[in-house]
Amino acid sequence: MFNVKNRMTKIHKAGAAVIILFSLLAIPAPSQAASVTCSTASCLATALANAQPGDVITLAAGVTFTGNFVAAKSGTASAKISIKGASSTNKPILNGGSTSTGYALYITGDYYDVRNVKVTNSKKGIMLDHANNNWIEYVDVYNIGEEGVHFRDGSSNNVIKNSSVTDTGILNAEYGEGVYVGSDIGKWESYKKETNNNRVSYVSFGPNVRAEHVDIKEGSTGTIVENCTFNGTGISGANYADSFIDVKGNNDIIRNNVGYRNGNSKIVDAFQVHERASGWGQNASFTGNTLYLDNAAPYVVNVDDGATATATSNTRSPSGNMYSGSVN
Repeated sequence: MFNVKNRMTKIHKAGAAVIILFSLLAIPAPSQAASVTCSTASCLATALANAQPGDVITLAAGVTFTGNFVAAKSGTASAKISIKGASSTNKPILNGGSTSTGYALYITGDYYDVRNVKVTNSKKGIMLDHANNNWIEYVDVYNIGEEGVHFRDGSSNNVIKNSSVTDTGILNAEYGEGVYVGSDIGKWESYKKETNNNRVSYVSFGPNVRAEHVDIKEGSTGTIVENCTFNGTGISGANYADSFIDVKGNNDIIRNNVGYRNGNSKIVDAFQVHERASGWGQNASFTGNTLYLDNAAPYVVNVDDGATATATSNTRSPSGNMYSGSVN
């Protein structure tokens, strides 16, 4: 006997199978990380514009890439976007084109790994805005109109390590910081002040970093500066640039660094702590730093009224002033 029910069941099953098949075909395949080697500025710009988590952008050895390059896409904790030079001894160069305008490298995304490149000839070298968890290593920043590297607008949990910063402030000496963390209180309406937990490690500063080698702004918390070398030749004194590090954030750690005043009379203290805004400039820690300060007058740590710090196991040569202000 012809079984209508069984026939209809088979038709329904067949239809369902077709629907499932088409549904599977409609699901896009997961994107695959790309690996591209660039030897032109246009290739680099395109690679950055199309970057996806896990991508590796390799820059050909010794090649100069002229332009203002923007890294706006984001990687992930397990799949960073890499921008790396093909050679550690013949690094490619990101050339901004002019010390009076632009950023040679502008990072607004998260989870980048930037290494083995040189950055030069721009108003600001490497700028990070609302950019988090980025790693910068084996990078040389030099011949920059203002600051070399700036963690700005809430950029947090970033690292610069095993790098060098020289010859900044070519255009404006008073803004020629080596590494600048956060924003002045006068800029808080424009930029998010919470620029937290950034680390500056094994970085060589100077000569001719014309403002502070590291300027840590009020509103930021938990900056670590460690195992760095400060060559004071060229610090200008402009706009109170008269120390290796100016601390105005909270809970900042300055440890195991070595600083050389090199006869520069513009350097009046090795490290300074200021309360630029109420409640800031608190709990700075200075440990294990070695300072060569030429004479007895400069303080190792000079803390302004309202600011606080602790200091242990720091040394200076020759002997002379160690601490001033609220230092425990």
